[in-house]
Amino acid sequence: MASRTAHPLSIEQLEVGLRALDEDDRDRTAFWDENIHSFRRTVLFAIRDTSDALLSPTISLDWRIELEDQLEDLVQYIELADRYIARRFLSRARAVPELRPAGARLH
Repeated sequence: MASRTAHPLSIEQLEVGLRALDEDDRDRTAFWDENIHSFRRTVLFAIRDTSDALLSPTISLDWRIELEDQLEDLVQYIELADRYIARRFLSRARAVPELRPAGARLH
């Protein structure tokens, strides 16, 4: 889907990704390793757009409630992506000593 340069994903790319994740023979770790940065960037764009919409003084109460709920979900997706990225970095740092900060010990 995307490289580490992390461009936001289109709706079509998100749909393709969801279908790929549904495949029984799909290596999900490899899939997320390849796409996590683009997914995170896409969620950041969605947070920005949702926040901008909430700033509108003409937004109805129903839409405000809906968008606030969506914003909470989007923040959870960012936290999930950040945890995945951190966990993958730590696992690589254990495997590749050059990735460890100077003086860092792994237990």
